[in-house]
Amino acid sequence: MKYIKLCSALLLLLLIFCAPAFAAKKKKPCSVYVMGVSYCFTDSTVYFTEIQQMDSIVFGEGGHDFLPARQHYSYELSDYMAEKEGMPARTSALLYSKKLSKLQKKEAKLKKTLLKKNMNVLYLGNKFSFTRP
Repeated sequence: MKYIKLCSALLLLLLIFCAPAFAAKKKKPCSVYVMGVSYCFTDSTVYFTEIQQMDSIVFGEGGHDFLPARQHYSYELSDYMAEKEGMPARTSALLYSKKLSKLQKKEAKLKKTLLKKNMNVLYLGNKFSFTRP
């Protein structure tokens, strides 16, 4: 009986002192580069936003690098295109990366693919900018 109590006490102490070592580490805020793409399946014109830097973004828990609330950014671009540019029913997508060079490569690859398909690529310029939800 004493042996069981001693083992359970040691196990309890082990759990108390080792548990913080295995706890999830908090991620630090970092800078993220984002850009939006807006297109319509019945139109040959695709609109790109400029690449924008967003500071103090904390990525989600669980070891993944998904941008938190990323769907809100897409909706924001869709709403802008419908309300300000008068182009409803457009699908919007968000591209993002922690490194500017990676996002620029994604943009160049997408633009090249769209131009091969005889699509018009236009930039919104400084008319649109993402805001944090």
